[in-house]
Amino acid sequence: MAMATPEATKELPPWQVGMLDIHHISTGSGNAAYFIFPDGTTMLLDAGDVDREDMKKNAPLKLLDPRPDSSRRAGQWIADYIKQFAPGRHALKLDYALVSHFHSDHFGHLSPRSPLSGTGAYRLTGIMDVAELIPIGTLIDRAAPEYRSPVDLKACPHGADGTLANYFNFIDYRRARNEYVDGLQPGRKDQIVLRYTPHDYPGFSVRNAAASGVLWTGREAETFRQIPPGAVDDCNFNENPFSLAIKLSYGQFDYYSGGDLLGEREADQPGWRDMETPLGDTVGPVDAMTLNHHGNRDATNANFLRALRPRVIVQQSWVSDQPGGEVVHRMTSRSIFPGPRDIFATGIQPETRIAIGPWMERAYSSFDGHVVIRVAPGGGSYEVFILDDATRDRVVKRRFGPYASQ
Repeated sequence: MAMATPEATKELPPWQVGMLDIHHISTGSGNAAYFIFPDGTTMLLDAGDVDREDMKKNAPLKLLDPRPDSSRRAGQWIADYIKQFAPGRHALKLDYALVSHFHSDHFGHLSPRSPLSGTGAYRLTGIMDVAELIPIGTLIDRAAPEYRSPVDLKACPHGADGTLANYFNFIDYRRARNEYVDGLQPGRKDQIVLRYTPHDYPGFSVRNAAASGVLWTGREAETFRQIPPGAVDDCNFNENPFSLAIKLSYGQFDYYSGGDLLGEREADQPGWRDMETPLGDTVGPVDAMTLNHHGNRDATNANFLRALRPRVIVQQSWVSDQPGGEVVHRMTSRSIFPGPRDIFATGIQPETRIAIGPWMERAYSSFDGHVVIRVAPGGGSYEVFILDDATRDRVVKRRFGPYASQ
């Protein structure tokens, strides 16, 4: 575990040209990560707002409290965070917004209290809340433009009524106004690009690694279908293995994020549910990664960790069964991959820490707060900042590094 530098009451130094910032935003309600690329291009990956009422049926699981408080919806807090840390070189906007897959903790949930947008075309939650407050240039999800993977999503009950149907209303509104909507196309690294001065940063790229059951092979833009056609033939399927994934590279620095992709290798599950083993072979070693599926026990398998060998691991978590004890064991095992590693979580319940025990206390460098990875110009080194998520001030609590990119 790296030694932390106390930084309480200090503000995060502003982003500067040439830096890469990755903000893992703690809302207590799901995933959200805000990126500032070296030329000031911005991207949001997910904007979760979990259905707290529905989660009550899963007691005794315990949700994190909303961060910093419940006075706003999670998407509104995400927008507030972005406004605080946006680079300021251009008008406030998101050049890209990605939705990894269609679960509420990644794109929002519809409730009777969800207000109408100013357009009147859809209701506000998650990514739609963000769009109400910050313009989105290009919206990318796992299944556009047809939304027929693995089945016709618009014909499914959740696509015809409820949260996903509301999202489709949002998509239709954007299309009617010629606002760009696209599906992530695995293999490509020219779909998410620097918008302003790309020629200044030839070592920067975003490789599309997975989406809707299709994986990059690791060779040019070649892909293969990990989830066979016909493996899913009705609306009762698990959305998680269809998540999109990206690998971001900047000089020597590499970073991976993959929504809720699974790595199950159980005898009672079809082999294709292990998305991680073949994906790990193509993504290869990275400096930093986020845990698939929040660190739940059906993801982050040994093969995946052995392939990626991360120095820094970020867990985006919001409920008391995250992480699974098995995942903590795999992350900390030197027999799976050697060398030091630091683990940072956006929020871990006290009950979880008690249940898993002292080896979790020894393994994690931080258990709560916004987790910011700041990569130095050129990508040769990086630091980790933990920001206080209990107030809007978001001051730096601790600082780790610098780490040398590998």
